[in-house]
Amino acid sequence: MRIFALVLIFNILSSVSLVSCVYAKEKDFRQLRSSHFLINYRKDVDEGYIFKIRDIAEKFYKVITQEFNLVRDKLWIWENRAVLYIAKDKADYSKSFKCFSWSAACVDYNRKIIYTYQNHLNFETILVHELTHIIFREYVKGGNLPLWLEEGVAVYMENKYGRGSYGGTLGFLKKKIEDDSYIKLVQLNNITTQVLAKSSKEYVNLFYIESFSLINFLMKEHGSYRFYRFLYYLRKGHNTEKALARAFYYYKNLDIVEREWKKFYQE
Repeated sequence: MRIFALVLIFNILSSVSLVSCVYAKEKDFRQLRSSHFLINYRKDVDEGYIFKIRDIAEKFYKVITQEFNLVRDKLWIWENRAVLYIAKDKADYSKSFKCFSWSAACVDYNRKIIYTYQNHLNFETILVHELTHIIFREYVKGGNLPLWLEEGVAVYMENKYGRGSYGGTLGFLKKKIEDDSYIKLVQLNNITTQVLAKSSKEYVNLFYIESFSLINFLMKEHGSYRFYRFLYYLRKGHNTEKALARAFYYYKNLDIVEREWKKFYQE
């Protein structure tokens, strides 16, 4: 269950605006510029590793954008590029950035900045998860984006393109559905980061499993175009229920979505 605890860390960090203590202009940082990223790294970080990070970041930028057709108002070019800070190691990371010492990465979503350190084994998974958050928030803007949708999409992408292992949790979900011990969709739709912070680890794990399973269900049953329309209506200010109804037609309310979602995983 370690992966779920790791995701919880990401979720907690996502609710905090984090500011770096150091900047690339300082003499102990170097910078590699790519089409959509500014990668700031310690001078003793291996440059081969930085080029690898650049390639991974550029790949995921395109993959996430194309997966859901998320065309934003401003491209990530010139001064609008996202920023990565790469510390030498975990000790350097903890000392240099205002991130929790037990974390592997942290993010300032508003400024599109990700902080991490060299040779982290889960970096690819972290990057796809956090870039999905950034790109989604940028697209939906001030729209009504429930937490299950935001986290579900990030985990869906992490599972598909990173090293996520959520596909293996669907048997557990089926058992929860059979026992009627899952989180009802009306309740899921109202869960916030504050609610999760006060909840048990088991409840948090179930929240993430269900969130992932809902995105997986919508994508497999209806495809990316319908899902994009759903996000489009959220961006226009519709609530979850109305956006689902307009994008998928048949889903007139959350009860219908829940019924079809349960059927999908019980077959």
